[in-house]
Amino acid sequence: MTADRSTPSSSLPSRLARYRGQALRLLESAQVSMQRGQWNQAEELLWGSLVAAVRGVALWHGEPTDNDAHLRDFVRRLGQQERDRYIRDAFDHLSALSDAAERVRERRSRVDYLFMAMDDLTEAVERLVARIPGGDHPVPSPDPDAEVADAEVADTGG
Repeated sequence: MTADRSTPSSSLPSRLARYRGQALRLLESAQVSMQRGQWNQAEELLWGSLVAAVRGVALWHGEPTDNDAHLRDFVRRLGQQERDRYIRDAFDHLSALSDAAERVRERRSRVDYLFMAMDDLTEAVERLVARIPGGDHPVPSPDPDAEVADAEVADTGG
Protein backbone atom coordinates (compact mmCIF):
# COMPACT_ATOMS: atom_id res chain seq x y z
CA MET A 1 0.00 0.00 0.00
CA THR A 2 1.16 3.52 -0.54
CA ALA A 3 0.80 6.72 1.36
CA ASP A 4 -0.86 9.91 0.26
CA ARG A 5 1.96 11.66 -1.56
CA SER A 6 0.33 15.11 -1.56
CA THR A 7 2.85 16.30 1.05
CA PRO A 8 6.43 17.01 0.01
CA SER A 9 8.41 13.77 -0.01
CA SER A 10 10.94 15.10 2.50
CA SER A 11 8.26 15.77 5.10
CA LEU A 12 6.62 12.34 4.95
CA PRO A 13 9.71 10.45 6.20
CA SER A 14 10.25 13.02 8.95
CA ARG A 15 6.60 12.82 10.06
CA LEU A 16 6.78 9.01 10.05
CA ALA A 17 10.00 9.11 12.08
CA ARG A 18 8.44 11.55 14.53
CA TYR A 19 5.40 9.29 15.10
CA ARG A 20 7.61 6.21 15.45
CA GLY A 21 9.96 7.92 17.92
CA GLN A 22 7.13 9.42 19.93
CA ALA A 23 5.32 6.07 20.19
CA LEU A 24 8.45 4.31 21.41
CA ARG A 25 9.45 7.04 23.89
CA LEU A 26 5.95 7.16 25.38
CA LEU A 27 5.81 3.36 25.58
CA GLU A 28 9.12 3.25 27.43
CA SER A 29 7.98 5.99 29.83
CA ALA A 30 4.72 4.12 30.42
CA GLN A 31 6.62 0.96 31.30
CA VAL A 32 8.71 2.87 33.84
CA SER A 33 5.56 4.43 35.31
CA MET A 34 3.95 0.99 35.60
CA GLN A 35 6.98 -0.36 37.45
CA ARG A 36 6.74 2.57 39.85
CA GLY A 37 3.02 1.96 40.45
CA GLN A 38 2.02 5.22 38.77
CA TRP A 39 -0.90 3.64 36.92
CA ASN A 40 -2.77 6.80 35.96
CA GLN A 41 0.36 8.27 34.42
CA ALA A 42 1.18 4.97 32.69
CA GLU A 43 -2.31 4.83 31.22
CA GLU A 44 -2.02 8.35 29.79
CA LEU A 45 1.41 7.61 28.34
CA LEU A 46 0.12 4.39 26.78
CA TRP A 47 -2.77 6.25 25.20
CA GLY A 48 -0.30 8.68 23.63
CA SER A 49 1.96 5.86 22.51
CA LEU A 50 -0.87 3.95 20.86
CA VAL A 51 -2.26 7.02 19.12
CA ALA A 52 1.19 8.02 17.82
CA ALA A 53 1.81 4.50 16.48
CA VAL A 54 -1.60 4.31 14.80
CA ARG A 55 -1.17 7.78 13.29
CA GLY A 56 2.17 6.79 11.80
CA VAL A 57 0.75 3.67 10.18
CA ALA A 58 -2.39 5.50 9.05
CA LEU A 59 -0.30 8.30 7.52
CA TRP A 60 1.70 5.73 5.55
CA HIS A 61 -1.51 4.14 4.29
CA GLY A 62 -3.01 7.53 3.36
CA GLU A 63 -5.75 7.23 5.98
CA PRO A 64 -7.20 10.20 7.88
CA THR A 65 -5.55 10.80 11.25
CA ASP A 66 -7.66 13.72 12.38
CA ASN A 67 -9.81 12.04 15.03
CA ASP A 68 -9.95 9.07 17.34
CA ALA A 69 -12.90 7.45 15.56
CA HIS A 70 -10.97 7.29 12.27
CA LEU A 71 -7.94 5.88 14.06
CA ARG A 72 -9.97 3.22 15.86
CA ASP A 73 -11.67 2.20 12.62
CA PHE A 74 -8.38 2.09 10.74
CA VAL A 75 -6.56 -0.03 13.32
CA ARG A 76 -9.46 -2.47 13.53
CA ARG A 77 -9.53 -2.86 9.73
CA LEU A 78 -5.75 -3.24 9.56
CA GLY A 79 -5.78 -5.90 12.25
CA GLN A 80 -8.58 -7.78 10.51
CA GLN A 81 -6.83 -7.56 7.15
CA GLU A 82 -3.56 -8.86 8.61
CA ARG A 83 -5.29 -11.31 10.95
CA ASP A 84 -3.44 -9.79 13.88
CA ARG A 85 -5.54 -9.69 17.05
CA TYR A 86 -3.07 -7.46 18.90
CA ILE A 87 -3.46 -4.72 16.31
CA ARG A 88 -7.18 -5.31 15.72
CA ASP A 89 -7.92 -5.06 19.45
CA ALA A 90 -5.36 -2.37 20.35
CA PHE A 91 -7.89 0.12 21.68
CA ASP A 92 -9.71 -2.69 23.49
CA HIS A 93 -6.40 -3.55 25.18
CA LEU A 94 -6.17 0.07 26.31
CA SER A 95 -9.69 -0.13 27.76
CA ALA A 96 -8.81 -3.39 29.51
CA LEU A 97 -5.76 -1.71 31.02
CA SER A 98 -7.91 1.19 32.23
CA ASP A 99 -10.44 -1.20 33.76
CA ALA A 100 -7.69 -3.25 35.43
CA ALA A 101 -6.10 -0.10 36.85
CA GLU A 102 -9.44 1.01 38.28
CA ARG A 103 -10.00 -2.40 39.90
CA VAL A 104 -6.50 -2.34 41.40
CA ARG A 105 -7.03 1.19 42.76
CA GLU A 106 -10.27 0.02 44.37
CA ARG A 107 -8.45 -3.07 45.70
CA ARG A 108 -10.81 -5.43 43.89
CA SER A 109 -8.11 -7.04 41.77
CA ARG A 110 -4.50 -8.13 41.86
CA VAL A 111 -1.77 -6.08 40.24
CA ASP A 112 -0.72 -8.94 37.95
CA TYR A 113 -3.90 -8.42 35.87
CA LEU A 114 -2.78 -4.87 35.24
CA PHE A 115 0.57 -6.08 33.95
CA MET A 116 -1.09 -8.70 31.72
CA ALA A 117 -3.19 -5.94 30.12
CA MET A 118 -0.02 -3.86 29.76
CA ASP A 119 1.70 -6.75 27.96
CA ASP A 120 -1.09 -6.98 25.36
CA LEU A 121 -1.03 -3.24 24.76
CA THR A 122 2.76 -3.16 24.54
CA GLU A 123 2.65 -5.92 21.92
CA ALA A 124 0.05 -3.98 19.92
CA VAL A 125 2.10 -0.76 19.98
CA GLU A 126 5.31 -2.58 19.03
CA ARG A 127 3.60 -4.32 16.11
CA LEU A 128 2.16 -1.02 14.91
CA VAL A 129 5.50 0.78 15.23
CA ALA A 130 7.12 -1.99 13.19
CA ARG A 131 4.73 -1.11 10.37
CA ILE A 132 5.86 2.51 10.19
CA PRO A 133 8.42 2.70 7.37
CA GLY A 134 11.95 3.58 8.29
CA GLY A 135 12.21 1.47 11.43
CA ASP A 136 15.00 -0.94 12.20
CA HIS A 137 12.85 -4.06 12.22
CA PRO A 138 10.98 -5.78 9.39
CA VAL A 139 7.20 -5.92 9.54
CA PRO A 140 6.35 -8.83 11.86
CA SER A 141 4.06 -11.55 10.66
CA PRO A 142 0.88 -12.07 12.67
CA ASP A 143 1.51 -15.80 12.33
CA PRO A 144 4.97 -16.75 13.64
CA ASP A 145 5.07 -19.76 11.27
CA ALA A 146 4.19 -17.70 8.18
CA GLU A 147 6.65 -16.09 5.81
CA VAL A 148 6.57 -12.28 5.66
CA ALA A 149 6.05 -11.65 1.97
CA ASP A 150 5.69 -7.89 2.09
CA ALA A 151 8.45 -6.83 4.50
CA GLU A 152 9.92 -4.57 1.83
CA VAL A 153 6.82 -2.34 1.86
CA ALA A 154 8.69 -0.10 4.31
CA ASP A 155 11.28 0.70 1.63
CA THR A 156 8.86 1.86 -1.07
CA GLY A 157 8.09 5.51 -1.61
CA GLY A 158 9.13 8.38 0.63
